[in-house]
Amino acid sequence: MGQTVTGTVVDAENNEPLIGVNIILQGTATGTTTDFDGNFSLSVPDLEGTLVFRYIGYVTQEIPLEGRTELTVRMREDTFMGSELVVVAYGIQQRSLVTGAISRIESAQIQQAAPLRVEQALQGRTAGVLVMQNSGQPGSGATVRIRGIGTTGDAEPLYVVDGMPVSGIDFLNPADIASIEVLKDASATAIYGARGANGVVMVTTNSGRPGDIQVSYNAYVGFQNPWRETDLLNAPDYMMIMNESYANDGRNIPFPDIDERIEAIGNGTNWQEEVFYYNAPLTNHSLAFSGGSETSTYVTSFSYRQQEGIVARGASNYERFTARINSDHTAGRLNYGTRVNYTRRTNRGIDPNEEFGGVMARVANIDPVTPVRNEDGSFAQSPFASQEVVNPVAAIDIINSRQQEDRLVGGAFGRFRLMDNLHIRSSFDVDLGFINNRAFTPEYDLGGNVSNATTIAFQEQVRLVTWQTSHVVQYDNSINLHDFSLLGGFELRDSRSEFLGGTRSDLSMPSFRHAWLSTGTDPDSQTNYGGLGLESIASYFTRVNYNYDGRYILEGVFRMDGSSKFGPDNRWAAFPAFSLGWVISRESFMSDFQNLSELRLRGGWGQNGSDNIGQFGFTPLITTHTGYAFGIDPVQVTGAYPGRIANTNLKWETSEQVSVGLEASFYDFKYFINLDYYQKQTKGLLLSAPIPAFIGNAAPIVNGGTVKNTGFELEAGVRDIVGNLNYDLTLTGSYNVNEITAINNEEGRLFGANVSTSMNSVAMAQVGFPIAFFWGFQTAGIFQTMEEIQNYVNAEGEMIQPNAQPGDLIFVDTNGDGQITDEDRVKIGNPYPDFTLGFNINLGWKNWDLNMFLYGAFGQDIYTGGTRRHDLNMPNWKGSVLDRWTPENTNTSHPRVTINDPNGNYARPSDFFIEDGSFVRLRNAAIGYTLPVELVNRIGARRMRLYASAQNLFTITGYSGHDPEIGSRGALDVGIDRNIYPQARTYMFGVNLDF
Repeated sequence: MGQTVTGTVVDAENNEPLIGVNIILQGTATGTTTDFDGNFSLSVPDLEGTLVFRYIGYVTQEIPLEGRTELTVRMREDTFMGSELVVVAYGIQQRSLVTGAISRIESAQIQQAAPLRVEQALQGRTAGVLVMQNSGQPGSGATVRIRGIGTTGDAEPLYVVDGMPVSGIDFLNPADIASIEVLKDASATAIYGARGANGVVMVTTNSGRPGDIQVSYNAYVGFQNPWRETDLLNAPDYMMIMNESYANDGRNIPFPDIDERIEAIGNGTNWQEEVFYYNAPLTNHSLAFSGGSETSTYVTSFSYRQQEGIVARGASNYERFTARINSDHTAGRLNYGTRVNYTRRTNRGIDPNEEFGGVMARVANIDPVTPVRNEDGSFAQSPFASQEVVNPVAAIDIINSRQQEDRLVGGAFGRFRLMDNLHIRSSFDVDLGFINNRAFTPEYDLGGNVSNATTIAFQEQVRLVTWQTSHVVQYDNSINLHDFSLLGGFELRDSRSEFLGGTRSDLSMPSFRHAWLSTGTDPDSQTNYGGLGLESIASYFTRVNYNYDGRYILEGVFRMDGSSKFGPDNRWAAFPAFSLGWVISRESFMSDFQNLSELRLRGGWGQNGSDNIGQFGFTPLITTHTGYAFGIDPVQVTGAYPGRIANTNLKWETSEQVSVGLEASFYDFKYFINLDYYQKQTKGLLLSAPIPAFIGNAAPIVNGGTVKNTGFELEAGVRDIVGNLNYDLTLTGSYNVNEITAINNEEGRLFGANVSTSMNSVAMAQVGFPIAFFWGFQTAGIFQTMEEIQNYVNAEGEMIQPNAQPGDLIFVDTNGDGQITDEDRVKIGNPYPDFTLGFNINLGWKNWDLNMFLYGAFGQDIYTGGTRRHDLNMPNWKGSVLDRWTPENTNTSHPRVTINDPNGNYARPSDFFIEDGSFVRLRNAAIGYTLPVELVNRIGARRMRLYASAQNLFTITGYSGHDPEIGSRGALDVGIDRNIYPQARTYMFGVNLDF
């Protein structure tokens, strides 16, 4: 007598029922499929057989019955199978037929990362993509580099959202994203021509599905804390070091009463504890509605996020509201739809990495002897601090600023099928931004040079309007085993920016609430400014795709771009590319390799461009200036002059890349490994040419150099389902070597970032070295005796460091000219990592799920010369100074302490300030539980998942600062710690609820 087996088949990620899953009793023709609710019923001879579950796009499962009559089967998407579709420029392609280097991130991976900004989800999950968080301040951006940095200008990738290139993706709600594709090589990005030189990040947002209305609510709350405090001196150690510093210079010590002070104040003030906001809250809510019919679908979503920063309570926070509606409709041969997103962002912030007036800089430098407040409750002023180093708590109290941005990004598209294999698609999109900046400056005197005698109101309004229209014709056909596709189109894009701002003083109502220009009562002190920016680009493009029998693949791309940023003679440029693919596993001679699911070789060559410079660099722009005096009785008049030297020969920056990749999958796509090698050369760097100061005009923009990037990428993983356990382990790795091969000026180099008051051009771009390498003096230890100093001489017998004392650094005379000058400065560090690794772990067991993501960066250096104000007499020190050189402690690398610093131990940029910035960080860890369906149905829901997660749970690093992850302030200002706003350790508790 037969038995009946019943059950339900659901998606392992979200517990959604799967419709139409094929279920076969292994070794027989007996089978069935799941219904609309994912349920099935199958009659079998006995309960000893094995059921095989197959579903397109999912991993096939074989489940032994083992006497069971009820089953719940969780199937996981097979994102590595050859039939997967990936988004490419102006369309989609089957993954097995893609010849370019493309990495893909699914919605589930983005949700696991729980990022505030979408860029953060790319870190470690995509090989060849380097993401460095610029700071831990809420709303702070990230530095994104795809296959190295190829320019000394703007090196950010091109972001494309639903086909519309946009200036950044911080306006998006991560929960609205269906997938992210990263186009890395020129054959994949050449279709974007003028804007694809730095790589392309393509974001596709969610679409609706036919069926009844579905409601999803996702929310979490959490709290944040600093993951560690830096080791700064307490009051007893500080006073001891200050006394020693003054004594070493033969000066009167500042704390002769040190014992009495210690008895009165103990360890003094811990300024880090005073400015950190412990248990800073954050919350996020997201609500989505979706549904529709076979001819019309929609998805509408709303989200709200609020986050307080862990530094400067009340002065550093972020708030974002988003609303989105996506719709798709079909009417005969016509498909049309809309994609519209509105975002309002409000943030208050502090300078996150600034060595002079930054909050964290003041924390690191102010003495611990001074209290926060006086006995009368007023803010205390330090008698030992000077210039910008003042009471940081008092400085936070006077911060009153806010930025509010309203942004609308969206458009409409239509796709008309002229014939079965010929269609035309047109779209029109806009990107509208309206930014309002306000600030109130009260009267204050915090000591040092930090004071203000009158109240000030500041207002600024910025209006950004961009529109784009695209028109594409595509023809697809198959003849026997030959498949080909022809695409052609043109695109127009126009951007306009307007800004207007001003200040007024002596406010009638001195508060931020009333800080409007109309409340200023001093007309003589008012200032105002404004301006207009215009730019446009026109493009023509074509793409040809061909494959024979799914084995031999060819793609060719050609694009012409014309940009308003270049003169008439160089406005247009052509960007070609081609790529080849060979699916080796489909060859007949591979038939014996039964465990090989797919083996694919691909390679390509192509060119991209970049016009990431200011407007009108090819022509002189007139600047006005009040200050010219004429006549016997001089009268000042307003004059006009060219603000910048024009360069009529200015041309496109061109990136040329060769890339080869090998992709292999085994055992029914359970195991996979992808390897890539690339060589990218950027020619005609757009940069400002150094000119003599007496010229009096800003330097011209020129095409002045070449950069080469060479690297390897690895993506590997395993995914399977064994009984009730499903697992997915993925490893990504990236290795890149960056080198400047030409700079077309006499010196062959470009000077970069300055640090503090005496450390000029700490970063450098120079032929034969990586962009933004650290440029400084090499040291060879510490002088132990006067005899060593006297024996360190040049060819004439003169001392090379005549001002040195025992305990001072030995600077290497690298050029052998017998003196220590800037000509002895060499490469002392590189801010970019040698390689990065990401390891993602997904485990599921019955209703439980666990995710962990580790990220590591190795080999990068950090320059720390900006963390202490060595130009001042009495700033605080890090705890490492306790291991300084003294006659009793000679086995050390830390020089003696001194105020005068005649040897320049602390004034010269040297490898003394270089630290290894390598780190491994548990970026995210989450555990969740999906409640049983029968329980959730009682409240009218389809699914409920509860979870707890943590971000930055631990960090392994040898770096002594607040955070080893230090991003960029510019192409030649990377990895310099000026007391960075640290990232937070965050704990969150959330719910995913579907109706």
